[in-house]
Amino acid sequence: MTSPTTSLKPLQLGEHSVWPPVVLAPMAGVTNAPFRSLCRKFGPGLVYVNEMIMATGLVHGNKKTDTMMKFGADETFRSLQLYGSDPAMLTRAIEKLGRANAVDHIDLNFGCPAPKVTRRGGGAAVPVKRQLLRAIVTAAVKAGAPFGIPITCKFRMGINEEVITYVETGQICEESGAAAIALHARTAQQHYAPSARWEAIAELKQAVHTIPVLG
Repeated sequence: MTSPTTSLKPLQLGEHSVWPPVVLAPMAGVTNAPFRSLCRKFGPGLVYVNEMIMATGLVHGNKKTDTMMKFGADETFRSLQLYGSDPAMLTRAIEKLGRANAVDHIDLNFGCPAPKVTRRGGGAAVPVKRQLLRAIVTAAVKAGAPFGIPITCKFRMGINEEVITYVETGQICEESGAAAIALHARTAQQHYAPSARWEAIAELKQAVHTIPVLG
């Protein structure tokens, strides 16, 4: 019998080849160091992304932020998710991480539905502003390049059923140099229910041709 994984290829994130091509979705308050350590006992080859970190807190050396972004000694592929709505601040955060050789991969959060995040213009509020989205991803890719840090982007289908942005968001991320994209196939208004719209992931894959699409 043929294994279902035989037709899959490794996930390529910059110079890093990941097998199996599976990423643990980063979630604030969930994917902390102890949780990631537990998960690695069941699948050591996957990408385990640290929980969402605010770029401003990282730049200014916030103690809570510093604690949240610590990696375990056994984390050989150090993956961190950042959020923010200021390209310059995200640039500073990525450069700080790069100079410290603190991460191997950075994911940008454009999907968090929490009001405390979207009120500041971050998370799921970013893709509505297409020029800002492009500026953020372009700046992040440029900042990570000298350190060999690939940049990926995670986003939702849109704000609600009336404001759907995911196809154009994916294309902008691709054009701006993202190494891969991930779609949470719900709107921000839906948070985590009902069931994800798997057909939206297929549609996004048809629209984005040169980088991996996760969902």
